[in-house]
Amino acid sequence: GKRLSARELTLDHVVPRSRGGGSTWRNLVVACFACNDRKGDRLVEEVGMTLMRQPRRPDWSSYLSVRKGLGNRGTWRKFLDSAGWDTRIME
Repeated sequence: GKRLSARELTLDHVVPRSRGGGSTWRNLVVACFACNDRKGDRLVEEVGMTLMRQPRRPDWSSYLSVRKGLGNRGTWRKFLDSAGWDTRIME
């Protein structure tokens, strides 16, 4: 529940890829390294965790506000690369 910088965050599959979870908007959440490590390849219920918000595809206004804030700096790419994220997010 803390506010963290992008460097302190990772992307996590709610249903792990090792269990058939896909790289979709409805299966991805942002997590700190410690929580992502604690969860591992298990479901949140199996480790006594709960999601703060249900994952969902961003709406158009959210996308535009984030995009406007990024400008041409490409800071999002640094976050994705540091998180080890190299998979396209599918519908």
